[in-house]
Amino acid sequence: MSGRHGDASWYWPLSEAMRDLKAGVGNPVLWACVLMAILLMCGGADALGVRQITDTAWTYRESGGDILTISSPGGIRGRDCAALSSIDGVEGAMAMRGADAVTPIALPDAPYPAYEVTGGARNLVDITGDDGFVIADKVAQQLGLAAGDDLVTEDGVRHRVTGTFAWPSDGRLPQYASTVLLAVPATDLDTMFDACWVRAWPMTTQVRDALNSVVSKADASVPGLGDMPTPAKLNPLLAGVAPGAADYKARFTRFAVIPAMLLAAVTGAASVLQRRVEIAMLRQFGASGPQVAEKMLAVALGWSIPAALASLGALCLMLAPGAGSLPDALALVCDVGLRVVAGGLAGLYLGVIAASCSVSPSALPSLVRIR
Repeated sequence: MSGRHGDASWYWPLSEAMRDLKAGVGNPVLWACVLMAILLMCGGADALGVRQITDTAWTYRESGGDILTISSPGGIRGRDCAALSSIDGVEGAMAMRGADAVTPIALPDAPYPAYEVTGGARNLVDITGDDGFVIADKVAQQLGLAAGDDLVTEDGVRHRVTGTFAWPSDGRLPQYASTVLLAVPATDLDTMFDACWVRAWPMTTQVRDALNSVVSKADASVPGLGDMPTPAKLNPLLAGVAPGAADYKARFTRFAVIPAMLLAAVTGAASVLQRRVEIAMLRQFGASGPQVAEKMLAVALGWSIPAALASLGALCLMLAPGAGSLPDALALVCDVGLRVVAGGLAGLYLGVIAASCSVSPSALPSLVRIR
């Protein structure tokens, strides 16, 4: 045995590490559970902090917080408004103007306000069906209509309902909850409209400035409008701004990787030092410090990799619902989950190597007496 440990081979430490793992020497399952607890505690804290930010942002968006409007009766060219969709981050833009009210023959005393809109309305309004003659869900319920049905107005004209749109009661401007949206042909893009809507995320200063620029002229005769119309939120009840990149970068939990590294380093050292008598004996039999470190590192790899993968999987499940797309999910997992797991593993392996090299062969007699 002394001859085996006295050579310079790098193979036997790996083979002994494999046997130790198969036999459960050194409680590898216990240390794997300890490492998982550390990674889930530290990584979970950061993941929860990130989810709080993303969930708040999604709630803000779902309440119409990603839509801005600007009004200037007869002062907005449709083509200028539609051109906003070419800006990075803009998901849709449409121009709007008032049209003759739609009075169904079934309810002649209850006309529904109507608006002419340019193409792209479905990017701002949750439309089920096609653009064209689109009615609000509230109108559809009152008249018992759905996409594909005909709405007959009091003048006897039949209008094919091409779609319906939802308008949640979450603080958005209520006047659009019972309206009809009429799509205009592309040839009308060069005509003037009353308002421009734009949906963008994030809502940057560039988008706001671009929305301001679509106003060709302002009607000063409109009370409260003045000479300089300004963008307004579609949902005026939303206070402040949604959490953004600055909040994400400023979160305190981003430092969770530090305690993960420190606690994992202590765990790695403890998993080695519990076998310090065995390690000292190996050194007495001629094994070098690097060989002992190689063996203990191989053992640590055997139980830490499964624990890290399981922890990363759990963190992925926590983070994925807060992402809007696969690239966003991967970015969150890499910046939050993978960073904490990688930092924890780095600390663990440093602790293992440091503890392995700290055991001296001359310490064997004293270690035996302690035992």
